Amino acid sequence: MAGKTDSPLRSVAAVNVDLLNIEKLPSPYREILWREVEKLKKNDDVLAIGLAGSVARNDLWHGADLDIEVVVKGDKPKRVVCTEREISVDYGYFGESQINDLPHDTRPVYDPTLILTKTLRKRTKKQIWQKMIQKNTDSIERHLQKARSSLRSDPYSALCHIQNGSAELGSNLILATGTAPSVRRTISKLEAAMNKIGRPDLFDKYVSLYGMPETLRKADFLSQQLEQGYAEVWSYMHEKAVGPAYMNQQTSSGPWFKNRIKPILEHDRRDLVWIVFIEYPFILNFILKAIDIGDFPANVFDTLKKIQGPPALWVNRYRHILNLIPERNVPILLSTADGLNAEVKKLAGY
Repeated sequence: MAGKTDSPLRSVAAVNVDLLNIEKLPSPYREILWREVEKLKKNDDVLAIGLAGSVARNDLWHGADLDIEVVVKGDKPKRVVCTEREISVDYGYFGESQINDLPHDTRPVYDPTLILTKTLRKRTKKQIWQKMIQKNTDSIERHLQKARSSLRSDPYSALCHIQNGSAELGSNLILATGTAPSVRRTISKLEAAMNKIGRPDLFDKYVSLYGMPETLRKADFLSQQLEQGYAEVWSYMHEKAVGPAYMNQQTSSGPWFKNRIKPILEHDRRDLVWIVFIEYPFILNFILKAIDIGDFPANVFDTLKKIQGPPALWVNRYRHILNLIPERNVPILLSTADGLNAEVKKLAGY
């Protein structure tokens, strides 16, 4: 295909693009990317199109999304559109003033004015990753401080904050080794990163924050809890337009779970355990805003005792899965998270 002049991707008049790499993408990624680029090019507001994520990094797996980044004219705010088809396709739209916020792994696909190419040339991977590490570290330390303040009165609220902060801690450990993180494959990516630098001990400590290896035996149960939890809360979040983009834009949880979550269980059950423990507080953050509480309170479960309806079902399921980790372990996990955060700073050269 690379040598054919009539290849459909030859019509993508890109500058500084590895067309051969795009043409070698497996079906249906190749066809979908070509089709979407052709449609987007017809929009006069579209200045450039990029590809990001695991597909752009040649890190394909059977649950990979297609992440298409679009630069549009004017000072428009960033917005994300999530779609579920034969595969998941996400579109990130960036106004000209937001172009520096493009994902770190963006590669040009269509860039007739070179606006995207010039922007990417000004950024180095190290600069972007250092900025990501610093932003994550600030958030981690806020969560761990809340965990310390709630530890005595409500250990499971403390565990919620530990795991919430540790989501970013996992990304930081991966980034600090010079490896690109992947949200849905944090555990398997982290294992490879820690083996790369000869620190499997850090990996073992990290997975303990999510109750592994014990919770790994409950992977199927955790998958069911997330699927059922989505079904219970999805319509509420969609109707109130208070959830993440994928809940706001899609009326049913079925396609999302099928395309985004089920492949994780098939890929690596450890990643599934991690994503369930992360997704519950992530959605809970939007629930708190919907009921005018705002940011996570230190004693989150005490604060939410009186809520009713679908949000209460979500909170109850979350509290139930946290019970898989013994309460007596929470102080140890807080100490472990603090230690791992210190290790990240050493690895990142802070």
